[in-house]
Amino acid sequence: MKLVSPQGRTRPLSLGATPRPRALDGLRIGLLDNAKPPVDKMMVHIEEKLRERFPGVSTFTVSKPAASRPADEGMLKALRENADVVINALGD
Repeated sequence: MKLVSPQGRTRPLSLGATPRPRALDGLRIGLLDNAKPPVDKMMVHIEEKLRERFPGVSTFTVSKPAASRPADEGMLKALRENADVVINALGD
């Protein structure tokens, strides 16, 4: 018989921040809508301003089905494949 402690042993998760790009020109910008009002309107505004300021930028938008749920793996995969940087909007 093997006894196992319910406390377990945790290891600290060490993630480094990704360096910010020097410019957005020509990058693909992912927009992640968390489904809280009025994030949908805010994302449209952000996208318009990005296109005005950086004419070569392209955008890719995904929306979570509910604010209380995390972005699922399919959404995260789509963002990884279609965006160089991501803007995650929160609202209330």
